[in-house]
Amino acid sequence: MKNHDGHELERMIEILREHGLRLTHQRLEILRVLAADSSHPSVEQIYDRVVKRVPTISLDTVYRTITSFEKYGAVKRVEVLDDKSRFDTNPQQHHHLICKRCKRIEDFHWPAFDKLDVPDKLNAWGMVDSKQVEIRGLCSDCRGKTKRK
Repeated sequence: MKNHDGHELERMIEILREHGLRLTHQRLEILRVLAADSSHPSVEQIYDRVVKRVPTISLDTVYRTITSFEKYGAVKRVEVLDDKSRFDTNPQQHHHLICKRCKRIEDFHWPAFDKLDVPDKLNAWGMVDSKQVEIRGLCSDCRGKTKRK
């Protein structure tokens, strides 16, 4: 579990305050877990960490809280094939590497791609407001396990 920069928690709190969402103890604990974890945790992983500090919290409360965080833009949902939704708090333009075996997700930056214009053919589709790449394959750990077999 790698930490985001120290400003993630403050940034998310500010977003929620701007939308008038009260910062209850439970919400704050969920925010703390999210801010400290760049592994794109699932709701269940967030719950497992929060329940240690707030034993009375329910999985349903964590689900509803994450849904409201997503609604207000404090987190983004990352879909992983054949897996549960995961959540990303990194607001910077970035892309994802996704391991097909262990489902690990890592952020990466691709400035050359970010600067590319959207192909003209997509203009007929509608309006594109963001671009994000997901690269799927086997991470080095899983690839090493495959080679050893």
